[in-house]
Amino acid sequence: MATPARVTDSLKRLCDLERGKGPLANALSGSEKQHEINRLRSILPAFILGHHDRKIQMGKASIVSVINGVCSACHLRLPSGHAARLQSSQDLEVCDNCGTFIFLEAGAEPAPAATKTTVRRKRKTASAH
Repeated sequence: MATPARVTDSLKRLCDLERGKGPLANALSGSEKQHEINRLRSILPAFILGHHDRKIQMGKASIVSVINGVCSACHLRLPSGHAARLQSSQDLEVCDNCGTFIFLEAGAEPAPAATKTTVRRKRKTASAH
């Protein structure tokens, strides 16, 4: 069984190869690219491949990074608990908003904790007539 880090890395590489993006897609010839795609597909579990294939058929990436707590696919902020869990999780996580697999880029910080700001309003006073 592949480790979560290996699954994430393999899925990132597969997504780049099938979409024709990234340095690996540009460096390999057609037959080498197909061989690498087949090798990566053999590593990944069936349920992950099914999700990946559905996303690719829609013309979307199947896995994206989270930067400052924001999903790179839908550009919506993740709930703070999910963003924090992403840092310590050993599993492949899915964006709550768009359903794309997400990962925290190595060395990236999770979303900063939201600070609550209070707005002081002037008190209404009754005017004398």
